Amino acid sequence: MLREINQRRIRYFYEVLARGTIRGAAEHLNVAPSVITRQLRLLEEELAVTLFERRARGVVPTESAEVVLQYYRGCNASQEYMESCLQEMRGMQRGSVRIGVNEGYVTSLMDDVLNDFSLQYPRLNIHVEVLLTSEIITQVIQDDIHIGLGYNPPENSDIRCCMRVNRPVRLLVGKAHPLVSQHKVTIADVLQYPLGLMSSLSGLAQTIQLLQTSEKIKLEPMLTTNSIKVLEHFVIGGNFNVAFMAHSLRYPKIKTGELVALDVDHPILVSPEVHLFVRQGRPLSRAINELLKQAEKKLSLFKY
Repeated sequence: MLREINQRRIRYFYEVLARGTIRGAAEHLNVAPSVITRQLRLLEEELAVTLFERRARGVVPTESAEVVLQYYRGCNASQEYMESCLQEMRGMQRGSVRIGVNEGYVTSLMDDVLNDFSLQYPRLNIHVEVLLTSEIITQVIQDDIHIGLGYNPPENSDIRCCMRVNRPVRLLVGKAHPLVSQHKVTIADVLQYPLGLMSSLSGLAQTIQLLQTSEKIKLEPMLTTNSIKVLEHFVIGGNFNVAFMAHSLRYPKIKTGELVALDVDHPILVSPEVHLFVRQGRPLSRAINELLKQAEKKLSLFKY
C-alpha cells in the first residue's frame, strides 16, 4: 500500500513533464535543478516506478508517467470542483437545509418563511420533516437535521435555543360544546368530558404529565394519537369531546369556526413554550444562518 503522495513532488513532476527538461522546470518554479532532481528521485522511490528516461536533450516520460499525469489532472479537477462548490455555497447557490417541525407549526413555517426563502434561493435543497418534539431533539443532536421547531422541548445542554415564546396549552372543543360559553375553563371542567391527548413522545405530553402529578389525578383519555388531524376529527365528531392542544395560530378549523380553543386556568398549562433551536456548537452554513435570521424576523409563532 502506497503512503500518502507528496503533492509538491507531483507538482515538480508535472512541470518537468510540461517543460521537457529539469532545467526548464527549475527556471519556471524558481528553484535549483538539484532540488527538482532530488524530489523526482524521491517520488520514483515512493511510487516504485521510473517516471522519466534521461536523454541528452532532456527527459522522456515513461508509461508510468502517463498514469501519474492522470492522477495529477484528477487532483486538479477535484480541487477546482471543490472550490466551485464552496463558492456556490457561500453565495447560497448550492447546499441543503434540513428542518424538523411539529405538525401544528407546518403552516406557519411554510407561509411565513419557507415559501419566500425557496423563491430567493431556488438552488438550495430544503427538506422538511414533520416530527414529534422528542424526535426533533434527537435528530438535531445527531446532526440528521439542522434546525428544530418544536413545542415545549426539555432543557438539554446539547441544544442551543435561538428563539422561544410562551404558548399555553389550550382546550379544543367543538363550536356547539357546552364549555364554549366559558371564557376560561378549569381542570374540573375538563374531567367531565371524553378526552383526547397527544402521545407520550410529544412536547405537550410532558406538560400533561406534570399536570397529573401536580393535581394528583390520572387522566384517562378516550383517544391517544400523535396526529393533530386525528384529534381535530375526534373533537368535531363527538358532541362533547375535548382535547388538550399545543397553542398554534394557524389551526384552519379554528379560523372557520368549527373548533374553539379555550384557555385553561392552571399555571402548569400556561407555562409551555415554542422553541426554534439547533445543536450546541454545530458550525452552521451561510444558508442555515440566513434561514434562521429570516425565521426570527418572520415567524408569526414568535409574535404576539
